[in-house]
Parts: sequence; structure tokens; C-alpha cells
Amino acid sequence: AQELATYTIETNKKNPFEKEAVVVTFTAKQLDHTDNMFFLLHPKKSEDYTITLLEKRIDDKNYHNTTTVFTYLLFPLKPKTISIDFDFTIQTASDKAVAQSYVDDHDDSVAIQMTTTKMPIKPLQLDVKPLAHRVDLVGDFHLGQKIDKTKIDQYDSLTLVYTLSGKGYIDPSLKLLKPIKGVTLFSEIDDIRNKPTPKGIVLERNYIYALSAKESFTIPPLHLEAFSPRTKRYYTLTTKQQPIQVEKIDTAKLLDDIDAPSASPLISYETIRSFFAYLVVFFSGFFTAKYIQIKRKKASLPKYIEEIKKAHTPKALLVALINNRFEERFANEARLLEEIVYNNATHNFEKIRKNILKEVQKGHTWHSKLYGYLFLLLPHFMQRLIKKSTK
Repeated sequence: AQELATYTIETNKKNPFEKEAVVVTFTAKQLDHTDNMFFLLHPKKSEDYTITLLEKRIDDKNYHNTTTVFTYLLFPLKPKTISIDFDFTIQTASDKAVAQSYVDDHDDSVAIQMTTTKMPIKPLQLDVKPLAHRVDLVGDFHLGQKIDKTKIDQYDSLTLVYTLSGKGYIDPSLKLLKPIKGVTLFSEIDDIRNKPTPKGIVLERNYIYALSAKESFTIPPLHLEAFSPRTKRYYTLTTKQQPIQVEKIDTAKLLDDIDAPSASPLISYETIRSFFAYLVVFFSGFFTAKYIQIKRKKASLPKYIEEIKKAHTPKALLVALINNRFEERFANEARLLEEIVYNNATHNFEKIRKNILKEVQKGHTWHSKLYGYLFLLLPHFMQRLIKKSTK
């Protein structure tokens, strides 16, 4: 195996802080020029780090002389010396084997007969520095807050949106608004942008909340602790507290004037009607926020659809699948794309791309229509129920 190829592993940081973005570059060069050569590299999973492929660049312009460069984005998660392990595979195929793989039907091909060799790799080690104290974010971020109204009634709801943007590392489980006593809360996360880059994850994320209550309450201020490896500075992202006034609707208007209070049943028909009116109003507010989100996205499709649409080469499409973790969902398509990119197979690229686009757009279209119909119908139900409940 040592005579087939050589490799080097480099990083832009040898002594990073925990959760600081690190770029790892693995370069494989062909030494044995007898046959065609292909390189496969897979980082091993570990609780000590996360690692994502940024780019795979192949230079095979010279005959039987291939160089492949793999570039990864790595986040060390623990302050200690960590080892990053890889599985490195070398595949070789003769010119005759490659020629025999081509067939008349470009939608299919015969698999290339290859010789596979596993090459041992010396683990890459990083000495990871600890942070002075626990933080929520590592990188350079900004936090914004928007609220659609500060005065509601007991059957109404409001929409609160926090926007977190910047680049670096963010814990996938990070939540912003904690439960508020006496407040019913629904939440959703909407990623406008979430892209791995050499400087970290470039992020623009909306944390969307729908809130309702029977009594006035206060939305507490947020405090997110952060550290910037670029400036070596600790800082805090904050928002202001926001009082919310809840106006009570006179329940006497909901009672039947003919019945004396003592003759009223424990749970009246009007009370049940009012309860459902409350539910409709609350969900109307929630789905309204969702529908507005979809309308805003109408001109800008989800990131993964945009990336697939912009992938006009087999290599770009394969990277898009890997970046969005679709390689398992589209395992067959990924295999065909790898054969095109690395083995010069003649599969129909446009057909593969069309099939992937068709599949990923199904879910997006279905959700958009559902929320659109709910947005259009719920306000009408809401108005009719409230009108009946206040008679």
C-alpha cells in the first residue's frame, strides 16, 4: 500500500479552543502510475469532535497521475488532546477495465472491475484549549428580537421571533426562550441559512414562538454567553424584557341572561364554545406566523433545494447531497454520481438530478399548501365562533 500512493494531513490550527472552527486538509497523491487510481476517505465518528466535508477536489489531468484533496470543517468539542481518525481506501483499475464499463445505453453502465486497498493512516492530533467558562456560542454572532404586538386578549396570541446570525459553532440543542409561568407557548426553528465554511457554520436562524395567556405577563430578557476565537473576547448577546398586556373579555357577556347564575350548569354550552374559540384564535396566530414564513420563502426556496438546483455538475450535486446529509436517502443516486465523478461513468446526470429535485420538492410543496389553506380558513372560523360565543 505504501508504494501505491502517499498522503499528507494539515490543519490551519494546531492548538484551537474548544468548539473553534478548524480546517483539515487531506492530500492523496498517486505514486504507482500503472493504472487509474481513485481515493476514498471517511473520517471516523467520535464524541470528541464533529467533522463535515467542505470540498473534494480531484486533479487527474495527467495520465495515471491523480491527486485528490479533501477539505473538512472540524469542531473539537472537549478541552484535551484529541485524535482524528480516518479510513483511507485506494482503488485501482486498468484502462481495459474502465473501457469495458461503457455501454451504449447512457442510463446504465457495467461496474468497473477494481482492486481495493486499505491504507493505514496515522491519526491527526489536536491540543484543544479550554474556555474560561461555559458559553452558549463560539464565534461571532448577533441576536435580534421582533414581536408583532404587545397587547392581546385572553383568546388571542402573539408571535415572537428571535433571529440569531453570524458564523462559528452553535449547539444543535440550543433553545432561547424558557417556559413562562401561566403562558402557553409553541415554538419552531427556521434556518434561513446554515452552511459550513472554512470559518465555521454561517448561520441565520429564526426562533419562532407563539404565546398566549389569560393574565398579563412579561417576556424575560435573553442572555447568551459567547466567545470569539477571532478576537479572543468573551461577550454577551442580550434582548430587552417585554411586558405583555392581556385584556380580559367580560365573561358576563358570554352567559345566558335568562338563567340565574345559580341555575347555570357547571360547564355551559357558551363556555365550551368560548374554549374552542380560544383554541382557534391561538392556532390561527401560530399558523399565521408559519404562513408568513412560507410566503417570505416563496422567492427563496429552502437551502437544500437551492443548492441542488444550482448544482450543474455531478461533483457539485454530490457535494450538495453530502452537505445536506442526503447521501443515505439518495444512496443509489449518490453511488451513480460517484461513478461519474471518480470513474468517468456515463450515467445520465440530468436524469439523476431531476429525480432528486422531484423527491425533495414533494415535502416542501405539501407543507406550503397545508399552511396556506389553514391560514385562509382559520380566521373565518375564528370570527364566526367569537361572534356566536358573545351573543
